[in-house]
Amino acid sequence: MKSIISKIFSPVMLLALLTGCSDFLDKEPLSQGTEAIFFTTPDHFKQAANGLYNLEGWKDYNDKPTYYKMDQNLDISGLGNNGGGSAVESNFQWDKPYSYIRNCNILLTKGSEYAGNKSEISAAIGTAYFFRAWQHFYLLQKFGGIPVADHLMDVDDPVLYGARNSRYEVANFIISDLKSAIPLLPKEKDIAAADKGKVSNEAAKSFLARVLLYEATWEKYVPGIGYDLDGDGSSTGAGNAKPASYPSIQQMLTEAKTLAGEVITEAETGTFELWNKCDSLSYYYLFNIDDKGGNMPNFKEAGKATNKEFIFSKKYDYDLLKGGINLSHTVFTWQAAGISAVFGESFLCRNGLPVRVSYTGNITDAQNNPQFLGFEHFYDEFRNRDYRFIGSTFMPDRPYWSSRTEDGGALKEQGKPYPDPAYPKVPYNPNDPAFGNKHTIYIPTLRGNSTHNGYGSRKFAIEGANRATNTESADYPLIRLAEVHLIYAEAAVELGEGTISDNDLNFSINKNRARAGVAPLTNALIANVWDAGWWDHAQGKTVCKKMNMLDEIRRERACELYGEGFREDDLKRWGIAHINLKGQKLGRHVYGTEYMTAKANDAVYHGQPAYYPEKYPLAHGVYEGSGVNDPDYGRSIATLSGNLLYSQRDYLSPVPLNQMRLNPALKQNPGW
Repeated sequence: MKSIISKIFSPVMLLALLTGCSDFLDKEPLSQGTEAIFFTTPDHFKQAANGLYNLEGWKDYNDKPTYYKMDQNLDISGLGNNGGGSAVESNFQWDKPYSYIRNCNILLTKGSEYAGNKSEISAAIGTAYFFRAWQHFYLLQKFGGIPVADHLMDVDDPVLYGARNSRYEVANFIISDLKSAIPLLPKEKDIAAADKGKVSNEAAKSFLARVLLYEATWEKYVPGIGYDLDGDGSSTGAGNAKPASYPSIQQMLTEAKTLAGEVITEAETGTFELWNKCDSLSYYYLFNIDDKGGNMPNFKEAGKATNKEFIFSKKYDYDLLKGGINLSHTVFTWQAAGISAVFGESFLCRNGLPVRVSYTGNITDAQNNPQFLGFEHFYDEFRNRDYRFIGSTFMPDRPYWSSRTEDGGALKEQGKPYPDPAYPKVPYNPNDPAFGNKHTIYIPTLRGNSTHNGYGSRKFAIEGANRATNTESADYPLIRLAEVHLIYAEAAVELGEGTISDNDLNFSINKNRARAGVAPLTNALIANVWDAGWWDHAQGKTVCKKMNMLDEIRRERACELYGEGFREDDLKRWGIAHINLKGQKLGRHVYGTEYMTAKANDAVYHGQPAYYPEKYPLAHGVYEGSGVNDPDYGRSIATLSGNLLYSQRDYLSPVPLNQMRLNPALKQNPGW
């Protein structure tokens, strides 16, 4: 009979551990051998540890592209529909992690039996603890409480047919494993060049800080959503049992801040640093460094060796391990990470304040930030803004390099961040060569079934030559120094119940803001200032909200980490997912902009209005609200509320039905 961990008892599992491919492209796996002889030397443990690097990168555990993990279909990327589904029959997100956990337990079991000097295998043991925690956290975020696999089990182990552990027991186990891993793992500066990419002491500290912040904020905010996600553990859910030594919210936040602070302090010695090699485009190019094979990774030719920001990443190599997905095409056709209208407008101006401000709290006297040029002209809103926005979106006044053959121009020249633009001649000439030029700048138009929902994002786009479909090979970030800055700041402001010192801000997120070209966040900067462009998801409209440190640190997190798979989990742990992912959403401004006055100048629509609703109406029309004084008047309607069904039950995924049949002691999550 199969167990709930249905895929971990294959007779060839051990052989897969010994010979399977890992992320380390220079490892020398043993090609054969029995369990008895494999774990007899330190090198055997090293090779077994290399086999534990089962990580989602450009592909998930089901070997499918991870575009959906780029925060798609969320408040920051543009919603289409959500919620309302039913429990699934099977789910690789349950099955795969358990098979990888078993491999960790094999190594840990053999480590306990090792007769040699234990210090010789300490790094391998630490690696196993790290990845056992990594896979359990993956499961915790998806399902809440799950069966803890803390030892090597055979087919009749009672744990395999027992009830789920509560989320608190799982979190406690993860924390314990990472605390075991940290002292066993080498510091990054002590890892040999040939072994770079292996998990380090700082990676484990950073990951533990992430786990502690996640669980502390979940326990602080999620009980307030009015829905019991724990269940009673006997008829539904995993229950709410807490270990006697379980840390308090304050203890978790304190430790998260301490650990993040230790990593930041180590970074300041030169071990890690924010990647800032391409001027104002550094943030954009950080995510597509793809060298070798004749490819130019960016206009400064700064290759992977220059990247000290990725504390831990999924490694790829053009010669040995390509990404294997159609990444460039997906990005350049706006199907990867997205930037919704309200998210795009939330990126600050370079003076550190929002695009619309008030000094009274009254939206009727709100005014544009002096650095914000408004929405009237197509290009104005992109001036004087956060580099994370203007560097990673497709601005209408410039062409872009692209590795795609059909786009007609890969980056091949140093010192040139953009191709030379071309412009259609005036008056109209049907034979104008600009119409056949891939780098021609046209007046933007609204056509087809558009919702004018947001901005295209080019984050992760590969620009250089010699990168045909499925050969893109940039490394995939899993833990970045910039995230550690954010963890520190968020833990600090939570500990301060909404307050944080300027020193803590300078130690952490102001370093991210500096790269983004945004003024430092200080207490004085936002004192008595209201964000008059704040989108209130609960009310479904723009409001005037007094600026505060918690909001600003959460804004920084969204702007820095968008597209990297954090957003839904952030919304859930803050207890606002069922608010932000519901209700009618509005898109970009149409009325009062050049869309109402400009004429198309491309060959197909030349001379027609840029916005031509009589012939090409927007999918859901334009919002007019209470009239011209409504702050949202003239914006497109991006999404209808009737299509958004996300509810509190969606904070946890359903336990796969096949697992519940295999083990009747497993109880379904509430609401499914």
